[in-house]
Amino acid sequence: MTRSQPAIMQRNLRTIAGALLVLWLCWLARVPLLNFLYWIADREAVAEYMLGYGDWAMAVYICLLILQVIVAMVPGQALVFAAGYVFGFVPTLLVTVPAAVLGSQLAFFLARRFGKPIAYRLTSQKVIDRWESISYNQGVVFYFLAFNLPIFPSDAMCYVAGLGTISASRFLLANVLGRLVSTVFTVAFSAYGFDLPGIFWVAALVVVLLIYVSWGIYARRHNLNLQDKS
Repeated sequence: MTRSQPAIMQRNLRTIAGALLVLWLCWLARVPLLNFLYWIADREAVAEYMLGYGDWAMAVYICLLILQVIVAMVPGQALVFAAGYVFGFVPTLLVTVPAAVLGSQLAFFLARRFGKPIAYRLTSQKVIDRWESISYNQGVVFYFLAFNLPIFPSDAMCYVAGLGTISASRFLLANVLGRLVSTVFTVAFSAYGFDLPGIFWVAALVVVLLIYVSWGIYARRHNLNLQDKS
């Protein structure tokens, strides 16, 4: 046995012990955790909750959104839909993009600094293992598309990026552009619903088609096959 082996074994034991502790705590708190997951997926319930805070409603929304991105297993679409419904298009857009970008960068830095142990605890190990290899050497275009294609778990991809080779500045660029595109359409629909003009739906369709075509070209050029990943 080499000198490094005992140290590696100790680190592995600490990681296992930490994971078991987290699982035990999650089991103890399973009822409130499940209630929280059901609640955050209900737009009307989230909207009512935020309105209950009055002038502090926007601050509550920002905190929930950042938390939702970092804890990537928590669904967040209903949260953004509720915000657009409560605050309107412009205020929600101006707050959502920076908050989502901040949460994404925090997730990226957590994975870059602490590696897989923290990524496994804050999102699904299965998701991390599934996407890590295919995303490892990818750049700005890949992560921009990942933020806008439903085949990717967009919040978990922040941890995947942190475990990969993309620099923090390049990921930030993909993060800002990707979050901006996806958020504009989500917030517009949540704020105005089917009252939106026809030009909006045409623009949305064009953007969706462009993103899918871009992904098809990118995947072919980089020999990416996601049939086993979806």
